This record gives sequence, C-alpha cells and structure tokens, in this order.
Amino acid sequence: MKKNILKTEGFKCVVVLVLITVLMCGLLAVLNDVLYVTPEERLNRAVESVYGKSVEAEELTIDNERAETTMGRVEKLYAFTDEGVYYELMQTTGLNGYKNGTVTMWVLVCFEGDVPVAIRNVQVDSNEKQTLMSSFGSDFYQKYTSLTRDQLENGTLFKTGTSYDDESIPVSAVTQVVSGATRSSNAMNNAVNTAILYYWGDLT
Repeated sequence: MKKNILKTEGFKCVVVLVLITVLMCGLLAVLNDVLYVTPEERLNRAVESVYGKSVEAEELTIDNERAETTMGRVEKLYAFTDEGVYYELMQTTGLNGYKNGTVTMWVLVCFEGDVPVAIRNVQVDSNEKQTLMSSFGSDFYQKYTSLTRDQLENGTLFKTGTSYDDESIPVSAVTQVVSGATRSSNAMNNAVNTAILYYWGDLT
C-alpha cells in the first residue's frame, strides 16, 4: 500500500519549520520598523547625551586636510548654538588601542565668537576590540576638559606614557592613563588629541 507523504512525520516537521520561519520573518520585519532609529534621531541622542539637553544640530563639512593624523581620524562634525553660545560636536576615532583596536569618542568644543576656546565634554561612542572600558570612570573623562585655553593653544596633548608616546606628542603632554587598560587609554587619548589638533594644531 502506497504511503501518503502528507501524513508522514517528516512532512509535518517541514510544514512546522516553514510556518515558524514565516512567522519569525514577519516578526523581524515588524520589529525592524518599530526599533529603527533614523540618523537624525541617533544624532539627537548623541547631542543630548554629550551636551546634557536636546538641541538641534547641523552637520558640517570636515576639513579633510586636518581630518586624519597618525593618532586618529575625524569621522563626523556637527554644530549647534544654545543660549548664545556656539558649539561643535566632533566624532573622532583614536588608533592604537588594545589589540591594535580603536575607540570612537564624542568631543564637545565650545567657541567664543569664531574661536575654539575649550573642551566642554568628552564621551565614548563605541570601540573595537577593547575589553576593559568599564574601568574608565568620570574622573578620567573630566581630565580631558581640564586643559585651559592657553594650554590648548600651546599644543598640549594627552599621552599614555613613555612606552606609547607618539613622536608628534610634545614633552609637555598630560599623562592620562588607567592602570590595567593602558592601550585602551592610548586609543582614547588619540581620539581626543585628533580633535585638539583639528582645532588648535595650526596655532602651534
């Protein structure tokens, strides 16, 4: 007697798997629409996180001649004005981290007129291959905002230590490192240094 394939266990399993696949694809499509974040919303979230409140920012054109150094590169540049003060928010990626990975940072720069005068805040955006990012506390990030206008204009940068100094970093550089996460510190310093060189490098 010929066996009805439609009633076999194998066929039933295939049908169930197909139904599950269709259901999951539909669910993923719905979640993709619900959870999708537009580039504008991602920018708004970044600005609010780094600046402390929501403001409308516009993207600026990066000066490509200054956007890349041996320490890192400028990824994005935005600007906004709040309460009469002009700010630029730069996204930079620092090189030479742990396992030769990178750390991408947000660097908020405050202006007086059309002159950059201070780093107001620094925050991590993302990283590649770094494993001890939780070791970095608020004191570490606050040090990046401690440089005076004179220090910035005189070319003061951040260094990890003599073992990882870039030849382009001046002797007067400020040591900034977290013990146990030296190479990650190096990438973070390089990200901030890239921003400093972009704004103040031509003043030295």
